[in-house]
Amino acid sequence: DSPRVPDAGSEQPAPSNPRPKTSHSRRATMAKHLARIHGTEEDKVNCPFYFKIGACRHADRCSRLHHRPAFSATILIKHIYRHPVREAELRAAAEGAAGAHMGGGLNVEVDREKALEDFLVFFEDMFSELAKFGHLDALHVCDNLGDHMIGHVYAKFSDEEQASDALNVMNGRYYGGRKMEVEFSPVTDFREARCRDFDDGECARGGFCNFMHIKPVPMCLICSLEEDAEVDKRRDEDRRRDKERRERDRVSGSGGGGGSSSASRRERDRDRDRDRERDRRKRSRRDGRDSRDRDRDRDRERDRDRDRRDRDRDRDRERDRDRDSSSKRGRRRSNSEDGGGSGGRGGESPGGKVKREDDGGDGGGGGRGDRSGMKQEDDSKQ
Repeated sequence: DSPRVPDAGSEQPAPSNPRPKTSHSRRATMAKHLARIHGTEEDKVNCPFYFKIGACRHADRCSRLHHRPAFSATILIKHIYRHPVREAELRAAAEGAAGAHMGGGLNVEVDREKALEDFLVFFEDMFSELAKFGHLDALHVCDNLGDHMIGHVYAKFSDEEQASDALNVMNGRYYGGRKMEVEFSPVTDFREARCRDFDDGECARGGFCNFMHIKPVPMCLICSLEEDAEVDKRRDEDRRRDKERRERDRVSGSGGGGGSSSASRRERDRDRDRDRERDRRKRSRRDGRDSRDRDRDRDRERDRDRDRRDRDRDRDRERDRDRDSSSKRGRRRSNSEDGGGSGGRGGESPGGKVKREDDGGDGGGGGRGDRSGMKQEDDSKQ
């Protein structure tokens, strides 16, 4: 009655049905699928726009999740750049000259030269301040006008620790009267975040596009700022080493007063040389900007002169055409009058001329006869 135990050497029959997948394999397959669709349009849980751009136009009302990273090499400074178009709209609305609608429909004028100059100054300030925490791989300023992206500044560092230091120091500080709100951003690849149509100069949505419209920056300015950052970093490193050396000398009691004075003298000399180098770079950059301004003014003056000459030439041509047309009309009128008068005189001149000659002859003869008779009568009286 006990169940029969098969022998160890006997073959076991193969199961008729294959074994189903275990729960572990199903979880692994699901994890691979979720990792593949994460941050894409197929992901119905996470917001793809926030994953790519670090901002969503729906904000907290979005139906999908916004996963804010705990650590990232990229930080986002929200709404710190004052967009010239929005500032012009605010001024126009404050003056009461453009109505109460602030959705971009205001007809405002922006001085592009001044806006460009203000942007370059802002970029220099941001780069110089953020470069103190480490090497900047990218610094981008958004040119968008949407409320969820206007004035955003993205700074990507080469290391997450540098980004963390920048966030801890910059968050809560003020720039231009605005308080900085800094957070980690999930954006790591700006090629997926930027608008390719805007880079080509043909974005149909304008400033209200949901992708980044990154303001262009001259490469020469970036290279100059990177050189200045390297100089500042070397100076800070030298100061730190000199401070540590003086501290070691003070603790060990070696070196004496002469050594410390010579070290401080060397430090002052190095600081003076670095300051001179920085001033020279700033002067060269300022001179280059002034030369560009002079060239621009000269080009504008040349264009104005060319336009003035063109207007004068057109006016002279118009005057010449008017003079020619009036002279032609006068010649045609005179020719028509000469043709009509010569025809009339041609039919009457022979008879009239003979008649005038006959009349003249008769009159002349009669006159001479009268004068001779009067002379004879005077003679007889005498």
